[in-house]
Amino acid sequence: MRVLFVSTHFPHDLRLDVQGTYKRMAMFLEALKALLYGQGSRNAQLDVLFYVSPETDTSPSAIAATEQALSQHWKIPITLFLCPEFVHPQPLPKWQQQAPGMINFFQQRDLVRTSQPEQIQAFEACLDRKPDAVFVHRLRSMCPALLTHKPLPPLFFDLDDIEHIAFLRDIRQPPTRLITALYYLQLPALWWGERQAIQLARQTYVCSQHDQDYLTRQGLAGVVSIPNAVTLPQPQPLTAEPTLLLLGAYHYYPNINAANFLIENVFPLVRQQMPEARLIIAGKQPENIRSYGSGAPGVEFTGFVDDLEALYRRSRVVCCTILSGGGTRVKLVEAAAYGKPMVSTRIGAEGLVFTDGQDFLQRDEPQAFASACLMLLQNDDLCDRLGAAARMTAIKQYDRANIVHSIQQFMQQELGRNPQQRVPSKQLN
Repeated sequence: MRVLFVSTHFPHDLRLDVQGTYKRMAMFLEALKALLYGQGSRNAQLDVLFYVSPETDTSPSAIAATEQALSQHWKIPITLFLCPEFVHPQPLPKWQQQAPGMINFFQQRDLVRTSQPEQIQAFEACLDRKPDAVFVHRLRSMCPALLTHKPLPPLFFDLDDIEHIAFLRDIRQPPTRLITALYYLQLPALWWGERQAIQLARQTYVCSQHDQDYLTRQGLAGVVSIPNAVTLPQPQPLTAEPTLLLLGAYHYYPNINAANFLIENVFPLVRQQMPEARLIIAGKQPENIRSYGSGAPGVEFTGFVDDLEALYRRSRVVCCTILSGGGTRVKLVEAAAYGKPMVSTRIGAEGLVFTDGQDFLQRDEPQAFASACLMLLQNDDLCDRLGAAARMTAIKQYDRANIVHSIQQFMQQELGRNPQQRVPSKQLN
C-alpha cells in the first residue's frame, strides 16, 4: 500500500517547529504509519510532498538529508518530495493582492502559492506513483488536488480550522482600515473553495465537535471531529509563586494579539492588586509583540522553551487570551494535562469540552479576566479543584494515543468501504 501525504507546513527546524499545527500533523502521520504497517505489510510506502518557500534548498542532496532526518524524527520511512511555492517576482500593491481573490479562490492570500502549474505538476508527479490514498494537510495544500484533472484515489483532508471563520475573525480585529475592510469581499470565494475541498474528500477532519456540527449544518457530509491531543504527562504540584503563563508562537497573528491584550490590558490590573505578580510570555519570535524590549514591569519573555515541564512547574495559572482564529488551542489541552488552573476567553476555549467553572474560568473583558487570575493566584483550593477536573477531562478526551487509534480506524473503514478512484468533478474559476 502506498499513501501520499501533502502539506505546506514544512518543518525547517525540528527543534523549534513544535507548535500545535506540527503536533497535529505528526499525529496524523503516526496514524498513517499504523495504517500502513499495522497488518505487517512489507510493501508499505509513504510519499511526502511538501510545498516549501522558494529559498529552501531543494537540491537532491538536501532532499536526501531532510528525508533521512524526517524519517528518524517521525519514526516512519518516507520518500520525500519538495516543490517551491509560487511567489510573485515583485511585491504587488495591496489592491492587486486583494482584487483577484474576490472572485477566484485560488488567487487568495496564500492559496495562490500552491495553485500554479509548477505546484500542480509536482502533485501530479506524485500521483503518477499510484498511491492508494492521499492525505492532504490543511486547505492551502488542497489547491493542487482541486485543480488537477487526473484521477484521484481516496482523499482524506485535515481542514483543522474552518478557514473562513478564522479569516473573518482576523479581519475584524483592530485597527480597522479600508484596505482591511476590503478583505470581506473575499469571504464568499473562500467559503465556496472550502466547500469544494470538503466535497472532494472522502473524509474531512476538524478539531472539534463544534466545528463538525457547523459544517454538517451547511449540508456537508463526511466531516469527522479529530481533537487536538497530547501525550499525557505527570501532574504537577501547585506552585505558590504568583506567576501567570501565556505560551504560543508569535509569528501567528492571533497569538500576537493575545499577548498584546494580556500584557497591556489585563496584567496591569493584576499588578495593581498584587505588585509581586509575574507574567511569563513563552514561545518563539516574541519580538513581534508590541511591548517586547520595552521593559514591561513584571513581564518575562523567555523565547522558545525546550523544557515545557519546567516551564509549567514554575507557572501557577495558564492564560489563554485568544481573541481571533479558529479551531482549538493545544495550549489549553496541554495545560489541562499538567493539571494547571486556566483562565481563557470564549474563543480561546471554543470547541474544547472543558466546562466554565468546573475545568477552567472563562472571561472576556480585561477586568473580569484580571479578577479571575487574581482569584486563582490567591486561592489554593480553587486552583486544585479546577486543575484536577481539567486533567481528568484531558485524560478522557485528549489522550493522543486514543486519538491516533481513532484516526487509523476512520481511514481504514473508509478505504475498506469504497476504495475506487475518482476524478475531480467541480473546478473553480
